Amino acid sequence: MKKMYVLVNKYPNIIEPNVCVFIQQLIWSFADMGYDCRVICPMPINLNFKYIKFPFYRKEKNENGKTISIYHPKYVSLGQSGKILQKLRVRFTTWQYTKAVDRVLKKQAINSQRDILYSHFICPSGVTASLLGKKYNLKSFMAHGEAFYRGDIKYGNKYLKEVFKNLTGVIAVSTQNKDYLIDADVISEGKIRVFPNGYRKERFYQMNKIDARKHFNWKAEDFIVGFCGSFDERKGILRVQKAVDEIDGVLFACAGKGKLVPISDKCILKRPINNDELIYFYNAIDVFALPTQNEGCCNAIVEAMACGCPIISSNRPFNYDILDSTNSIMIDPNDIESLKKAIVELKNNENKRKKLEIGSLFKSKKLTLENRAEKIIDFIRNL
Repeated sequence: MKKMYVLVNKYPNIIEPNVCVFIQQLIWSFADMGYDCRVICPMPINLNFKYIKFPFYRKEKNENGKTISIYHPKYVSLGQSGKILQKLRVRFTTWQYTKAVDRVLKKQAINSQRDILYSHFICPSGVTASLLGKKYNLKSFMAHGEAFYRGDIKYGNKYLKEVFKNLTGVIAVSTQNKDYLIDADVISEGKIRVFPNGYRKERFYQMNKIDARKHFNWKAEDFIVGFCGSFDERKGILRVQKAVDEIDGVLFACAGKGKLVPISDKCILKRPINNDELIYFYNAIDVFALPTQNEGCCNAIVEAMACGCPIISSNRPFNYDILDSTNSIMIDPNDIESLKKAIVELKNNENKRKKLEIGSLFKSKKLTLENRAEKIIDFIRNL
């Protein structure tokens, strides 16, 4: 069986069960395709002392009984953000992270003709995959899904261009993400393919709205706008609040957490929701609204589409691979009046809501993680 070593900076665990679930779900799909998936997720013990108690090795099973191995070597991190000595700190963090990953790989029976390194995001795992791919003569791949390109600030484009010569290929979640790397001249266009994020069809599908609302004790007759994401300025939770507050007969529900917690009396939910509860959330709302200022490719939008939600989101390039007029109303994310008009239009026009519902279900058929994983594996095999 081919082994896939997946390098990540975060992975769902007992302390952070909802962190980077989208990565976990993709890995589960790779496992379903017959890969022996081995996640390497180093833990920065100086940033969270709870990580010290983490087991070095553990296992998990996906819904189909496939086993995924998870390694948690420990390391010291100086972080990735902040203006003070940014490049030096990031280089140190990456050096320590790479050493931690290497400690795991040294103990593996690596087959350079069959096995691969697959990493998520540029810093630090993408750089590490490139460096260790060269060391172990392995094909190495990086998934690029960041909302913003920060490689120039964290490493410098000249450094990344040199390091990324060793990468076999790059998986971008949107055309915008692909353009980030090409415009920065750190990756050649021939090495990149665009595969938008996807959902596990076992977890996200359309169900009866009344039954879904019973899960939250919501009234059947209410018109509810849903939001899912970080409670921050970029995602636009307070823009949703302001728009809904100005519309009669509309409530809103917010799945997530962050500093900008809604205070409106119209907000009927404002807390994190576990992944297995999200299906009820998406099916219980009438419209999904996310006036986000930037994304890689938003998993929440894709999941909401799979549950048949009409979408209101941003008219910006990061959405162009998954949204159009057949399943969404696309607006300027900073224009609250446009957001308000879109909500009112869908509240008052049941036919339009139904049209967008059908459009979401249709477009989501091509966005399953099963389909995405197959395309990624085909890309890997052909390089």
